[in-house]
Amino acid sequence: MEVIGVSHGLTQSEYRQWQSFAQRVGASNWHILDTGNPAHDAKHDRVHGAENTYYEFGAYAQVAAVVQTQGPYLILNNTLFKTRAVWAWGNRLHALPQKLTFPIYGDATPSPNSQIPEIPSPYYASWLFLVRDKDSLAGFCAAVQRATQQAITEESPAYKAYLAEWLMPKNRWYGWHGAKTPENLARKGKTIRWEHRLSIELATLNIHSFARLGPWHIAVQTLDKIKRHWASFVKY
Repeated sequence: MEVIGVSHGLTQSEYRQWQSFAQRVGASNWHILDTGNPAHDAKHDRVHGAENTYYEFGAYAQVAAVVQTQGPYLILNNTLFKTRAVWAWGNRLHALPQKLTFPIYGDATPSPNSQIPEIPSPYYASWLFLVRDKDSLAGFCAAVQRATQQAITEESPAYKAYLAEWLMPKNRWYGWHGAKTPENLARKGKTIRWEHRLSIELATLNIHSFARLGPWHIAVQTLDKIKRHWASFVKY
């Protein structure tokens, strides 16, 4: 397995976290794509620059340019260290079968509302993808480009209402809980739309849930939810 992590303004501390995670999952090789400016002591041969126009999605689209093996490829961003159960994901991903049945796997989530046409069910959280081989990776990168560069169309009223509530939730148990600056709200408004569009694109490439690899996925998602809510209470 080859691990490709995505960061923004990599620090030496985070570099060590990536190194530890790659070792935990038994990666044969690993790299970091940084959409910002890495700290001086975090500039290593494994760190590559990536454009930031489309944030982490721009880095995802560039993954094929840095990989050095035939796959599989674990592509994920540094949300892993902030709101995810790192040890649980590391342990389970280390135990993956050697041969993958489907070309792409993702962290599947049911649609919050089946009446919203812009959100497929399931849709895939855009922090983590497992891609089987180089051919599948080429399709993945092309899908990311299509998702981010689609012309903006008129959105359904239900989708507009969902986005407004998700960005500005009324309680701690739902939605996004980052700092509500104009810049952050604009960024998250774009990335959540790209996440939904990418899920639609990847459905045509036969993406499947990690649940197809074992019942452990639901347990790990539960641990993620606990850590995510705890982080929101502590930080915000």
